[in-house]
Amino acid sequence: MMDRAPSTPFRMVLTVFLTCLISATALTFTYEATRERIAAQEREMERRALTAVLTEGARFERLEDIDLDRAAEVAGDVSVAGVWSAFDANDAFIGYAVRCAPRGYGGPIEMIVGLDRDGKVAGVNIITHDETPGLGTKIITEPWFLQQFIGWEALEIQTAVRGYDTITGATKSADAIRAGVVAVSRIYEELLAEIDSGDGEEQ
Repeated sequence: MMDRAPSTPFRMVLTVFLTCLISATALTFTYEATRERIAAQEREMERRALTAVLTEGARFERLEDIDLDRAAEVAGDVSVAGVWSAFDANDAFIGYAVRCAPRGYGGPIEMIVGLDRDGKVAGVNIITHDETPGLGTKIITEPWFLQQFIGWEALEIQTAVRGYDTITGATKSADAIRAGVVAVSRIYEELLAEIDSGDGEEQ
């Protein structure tokens, strides 16, 4: 029976190094695969939200020339992630969609607000949130809540405190949605109302 080669510090270090290298490589491949899958899911959720807020939209183009820092400044405490022009099946411009994230009770609420050609709210869709189950989640489970914002006009929202029906026990969540709608309306008045719809990245 052959004796095993004695372990040496070099051999031990080499073994540990190879083990770490294999583990790191496996984790990298797993991370990349997971990241791509998550990114694809995110794009699909965003696409569905865009078509939900502007139901006649057949094509959406991200406005790359919009200054998101300026948009965030106009929006106040509401972060802004993207702005799209929307076109119908005949390629006619029908409005804008803005992705924003007002802060709710459980953290940022990712949402998209659609505006028609005149700046009126055409739809509101929530993409992700961490609101309290059974209370804050009513911003989604109670259809009337989001529907009440449809038809709001940008100028009206800014010049007066427009009343709206909140949700009992979830005031902070409800106020966050209203803040998002108001922020998008301000962005429309300050950045979108006077521009022509140009080419951008198609969604």
